[in-house]
Amino acid sequence: MSEEPGDAPSDQQLSEALVRGLRGEAGGDDNEPFGEPGIMTGGTRIGEVSAERDAILGDKISHTYFLGGAAREREPAPLTVSRQTLEEVRHAFVAPKGFDQLSVRQHLLILRVAGGRGGGTAAIRLLLDEGVADVRELAPDAALRRISADRLEPRVGYLLRNATRTVVEELTEFDVARLCEELGARDGRLILTVDPAVRIPAGLLEREYTATLPDGPTALDVLAAHLRHRLRHQETGSRRADEIVGHESVIGMVAEWADREDRASRAAAFARVLADAERADDFDLERIRDRLNRVADAKFEAWFDDLDYGNRCFAISLATLPGYSYEIVSDAAAELERTLTPPVAREPGTPPPDPFKTLRSSRLDAVLARVSCRPVPTRYGITPMEIVGFIDQSLSWRILHRVWTEYPQTREALLQWLRALARHPVVAVRQGAANAVGVFAVQAFDYVRRYVIHPWALSPNAVDRHAAATALMAPAGDAAVSGATRLMVYEWHLDVSKPNVRNTAARAYGCIGLADLEEALDAFAHLVTGPDHLVQVVANSITSLIVQADDKSVLTILRQLRYWMTSPVLDPPNGSARARRDSTPQERAEDQRSRLYAAYFAFLTVAVDAKLVKPVDDRAEATAWHGLLWLADRNGDIAEVVGGLWATALVHPISHTAAVGVLESWAETVEPDGRGRDTLARLLASATRDNTRARGVVYQQARDWRAGTDATAPRTAEAVLAALPDKPARDGR
Repeated sequence: MSEEPGDAPSDQQLSEALVRGLRGEAGGDDNEPFGEPGIMTGGTRIGEVSAERDAILGDKISHTYFLGGAAREREPAPLTVSRQTLEEVRHAFVAPKGFDQLSVRQHLLILRVAGGRGGGTAAIRLLLDEGVADVRELAPDAALRRISADRLEPRVGYLLRNATRTVVEELTEFDVARLCEELGARDGRLILTVDPAVRIPAGLLEREYTATLPDGPTALDVLAAHLRHRLRHQETGSRRADEIVGHESVIGMVAEWADREDRASRAAAFARVLADAERADDFDLERIRDRLNRVADAKFEAWFDDLDYGNRCFAISLATLPGYSYEIVSDAAAELERTLTPPVAREPGTPPPDPFKTLRSSRLDAVLARVSCRPVPTRYGITPMEIVGFIDQSLSWRILHRVWTEYPQTREALLQWLRALARHPVVAVRQGAANAVGVFAVQAFDYVRRYVIHPWALSPNAVDRHAAATALMAPAGDAAVSGATRLMVYEWHLDVSKPNVRNTAARAYGCIGLADLEEALDAFAHLVTGPDHLVQVVANSITSLIVQADDKSVLTILRQLRYWMTSPVLDPPNGSARARRDSTPQERAEDQRSRLYAAYFAFLTVAVDAKLVKPVDDRAEATAWHGLLWLADRNGDIAEVVGGLWATALVHPISHTAAVGVLESWAETVEPDGRGRDTLARLLASATRDNTRARGVVYQQARDWRAGTDATAPRTAEAVLAALPDKPARDGR
């Protein structure tokens, strides 16, 4: 029987749509990876959903128009300091003399320190020593008077780095006392780093609200600590770090800037360069010294400006695509040359350009880059690939900044080149182009938003929309423009925006959502309802967040999916069309059903797509587990939620068929891995202990895995059946 217009889809139709959605897959050469992989991958579907597949049942998308101007109910959350930064501060920070006398005694501290002297790093270490759970960074011009306890998270440390003169000089004793009270109510801490030249109100100086950061440690001590941290994964890393630091040439290089105010940051950057050279088997101190001298301080501008045209284009291409294959970077550089100066007809008798004029070795030396050969997974297995990168990773940002600020006449062509590169057949190259657009957006947010990012967001092409989402990562992570970036994405996600813009918002929250997870999850709840049905894009974005997230955030996301499965009634977001009127009972019921479907779709998408990049451990039989199984094995709270999601998904008519298929893929993945089989068996036994129907489904599936001559996972089946309690009276189907 055909479905009448306006009728809600049946459980069977939703079940079929879910199975179709999980089977949809992007693959092939366009997914060639570059760079250092993380612990987990989100699979190949992320970012590859077209406009047509966004509708869960192929519904026709109705067009609305962006009205803008929506006001949020709360301001953007402060930026979360990355786990990588926190780990580096924990293990590589060298405390200056007298640092142990500093503390945040009244929940707030104004730390007086000149810019470039490591004030931000010292503040983070102080916050960690105070026992905070996380560190968040406020914008330099944050309105401290508006901070209240309901906007603070418990046991979180807040950092306001390089606070502006206005922010500090407007503080009164009353403001500070109120802030301390609000922070105390949430057991939080706040540190402001302030230039010593900024006048601090006399009343604050008389109290224990202020302190001066002591003179920093020696550059050689900082170099040694950071080098040991960066080489810690090598078997002889600590010993090798001591050898490098004790080398006469290294001591001489450090001595050249040992008395500078920024010696600590220079030493940390030098440690990164030396560690990269050591890992690339390209450790030549004299060559490193020569190359670094060419880009030190003002010499950087002279070095870049003196490059010939071809080398300068190659440097810009490499700054856009650091860590990519030499061939791709070289091809992109040639295309940049053609974009900046289109070919013209040669005069009769003029010899053609000599393609053998520039040697690769000469070009690499000129742009301070190196090539290293790495094994890279491809469609047909592991193959060696030549990867090119700068000897100093910071050159990428410095070059892009230099080009944007000092060569404004190239901006139009540069953005044209990046727009074309963002449609490259290789996904990683598209990401590099979008990231470069994001770097420019940090410097000129409104200009780049207007001429590149927003047109991408409006595009009917899914690749363009994903480029827009990726480009927002840099400005969303910059304290100065993060608020504007996230406000824009908030407006995009509302039901008054065009479908393609809402699609982009769903993608964007998958890239920047961890900066304000509560807002991202609220947005997803709105995006999966209404006529656009962005369920698959939201599912992919949730997968992306889980791949990036720490255990606490993973738990928050999974609990939200379980909450959606309870069919809650949620208020529409402020600024949406639905918020301007009362919803009808039918609309509320449709929203509940849409979120229910989205919860199953998102959970099963994460379950099938999130996988470890490498085997779980160094056992010969170890396999690369599915990500949720690995997380459940590490964290009991996550195991409880994942188990509950499986128990529900296996028995609900919408998700049952897809769920048993995904569970079978888990069983097949751990089939060769004894530890994996036992982990899956324990998870399923625990998940179905109090759910007879779910236990019946698991029992029947395990029997199917071992049945016949072509059994898919017989050893996993035996482990699961052995872990289950008594055989259920019925299979629960």
